Amino acid sequence: MRVVGTAGHVDHGKSTLIRALTGIDPDRLAEEKERGMTIDLGFAWLKLPSGQEVSIVDVPGHERFIHNMLAGVGGIDIALLVVAADEGVMPQTREHLDILDLLAIPSGAIVVTKTDLVDEEWLELVTAEIEEAVKGTVMAGAPIVPVSSTTRAGLDELIALLDRLLQQERTRPTTGRSRLPIDRVFTISGFGTVVTGTLLDGELQVGQEVEIQPGGRRARVRGLQSHRRKVDRAPSGTRVAVNLAGVATDNLARGEVVTAPGSLRATRLVDVKLRVLEDAPRPLVHNMPLTFHTGAAETMAKASLLDRQQIEPGEVAWAQLRLADDVALAKGDLFIVRAPSPSATLGGGTVIEPHPRRHRRHQAPVLERLAVLERGTPEEIVLEQLRLREPTDFQSLVGRAGLSNEETRAVIAGAVASGAVVPLDAEVTRIVSNTLLTSRAGWERITAGVQGQIGEYHRAHPLRQGMPKEELRTRLGQDARTFSRVVGRLLAGGVVREAGPLLALQEHAVSLTPEMQARMDRLVAELRAGGASPAGRGDLEARHGLSSEATQVLIERGDLVEVAPDLVYPRDVLDGIVGEIVGAIRERGSISVAGVRDLTGTSRRYSLPILAYLDEKRLTRRVGDDRVLFT
Repeated sequence: MRVVGTAGHVDHGKSTLIRALTGIDPDRLAEEKERGMTIDLGFAWLKLPSGQEVSIVDVPGHERFIHNMLAGVGGIDIALLVVAADEGVMPQTREHLDILDLLAIPSGAIVVTKTDLVDEEWLELVTAEIEEAVKGTVMAGAPIVPVSSTTRAGLDELIALLDRLLQQERTRPTTGRSRLPIDRVFTISGFGTVVTGTLLDGELQVGQEVEIQPGGRRARVRGLQSHRRKVDRAPSGTRVAVNLAGVATDNLARGEVVTAPGSLRATRLVDVKLRVLEDAPRPLVHNMPLTFHTGAAETMAKASLLDRQQIEPGEVAWAQLRLADDVALAKGDLFIVRAPSPSATLGGGTVIEPHPRRHRRHQAPVLERLAVLERGTPEEIVLEQLRLREPTDFQSLVGRAGLSNEETRAVIAGAVASGAVVPLDAEVTRIVSNTLLTSRAGWERITAGVQGQIGEYHRAHPLRQGMPKEELRTRLGQDARTFSRVVGRLLAGGVVREAGPLLALQEHAVSLTPEMQARMDRLVAELRAGGASPAGRGDLEARHGLSSEATQVLIERGDLVEVAPDLVYPRDVLDGIVGEIVGAIRERGSISVAGVRDLTGTSRRYSLPILAYLDEKRLTRRVGDDRVLFT
């Protein structure tokens, strides 16, 4: 399916021409019919002699409704620039021509209407004026067709021309991610919410789950229509009406985008290549307020010029646009900027990076990076996008690079094979949407960061076996998903080793001075002498001049067992106590706290934590006030 769009000055006969070509009145609103002037977008369709059907978008020509014109012209394949023979080139003819040029509409024709009102000599003068006006634009050299919608003169020639022009294939994005900018929202009784637009990329299918951006609201495609016929799927380039389930019309607006879930994110900051028109009424100055138009969206914006103070008419420069509202954008999208007061189109350009960081001005590395993103090879673009924000998952990288899944996957596969890209998963057999990726330099930075943090921890706590994982994750500032994959790869590579909830560098070992070892030996000896009723851990540490970390070394080494926070036993002493208790239960069937007290010759202070320890180790279980063997 292809889309034709009109352009031209008010009252130059655009809507009348469409009625004559299609038999469909594109003016939908009562106010349009009363005033005889198009106010909002209108739609029609035509079956050409070749059998191909074409959608037609009619746009308003009055300068007050230029925002509506911009909402409909972005997705067209062919532009019909309409000029009335009795008036010739007018102000909105020139502004609409500028917009077609900025949006790089790939093909078009110029239709001279109302030829029945002028003679041949006048028509030749108007034709010459048009040829002069379109020089240096996308419409330069476009065929000029004189017609009269009243007498139908020239309409057959125009239809034949459209048929020939539509034989030329238009290159549309092929990322496979469905993207439909909404230009109308309404309700149909018995069906509910309906939106319309031109499908810029991918396809839509009945039953498909979709997401509306900005906002991330989910909905389901209940039905599809094109030219009032039901279809099961709509391919890229189709004018389509989408019946959405799960979202109300009050929650939708022109300028929002229906897309595949997770494939598009809204933004308020965007890096662009910005061109100011040669005939712009003024330069575009740094931080100048603008209206920003892309797809069917419109919002206020300010332009931060990255390498100069102003862009003169005819010049091109890098800029970062700060948008007043969230807009769903993709790399490569075209846009228009206008001065809000007095209203005038100043220029437009291409989205280079839809989710950038905020830039400082006059930074050479920033400008060099933008040049790579604009003109680089797929490999250069993917790797530059990866370096901009790493680690990142594959699906996010696809969206930022502006390439198809297949093209991005091929680039990544080659980069992984060469070692330029590192998957964070320890073992990767296939790159999938949630595969986390980083550049080789990025992985080296991550590794160095982990080694630095753990090494610093070892130096601060030489008697500890390792650093708690959660503390390391917090210091690195990584989310849980990224951290677990980083740790997995570091473990697989032998960079670190794991000890329960702790991580240590491979070379780390707890080392004790002879003096400290002697103190520990004396502490253990005192504990052994205490039998079932030893001194508290804190008292022992204070008496022998040891820190809690030193005692922890003995616990981690297995010399001591921690039964309760302030109660530790030498392992052989505790094993003897446990053996006595288990033997008594086997003989008697059960044992109470008092029974343990009497058996071990100790007090409740020790009996209770010993039994709690046995319960925790699932050697015993509690039945009333007694303990029985765990079975």
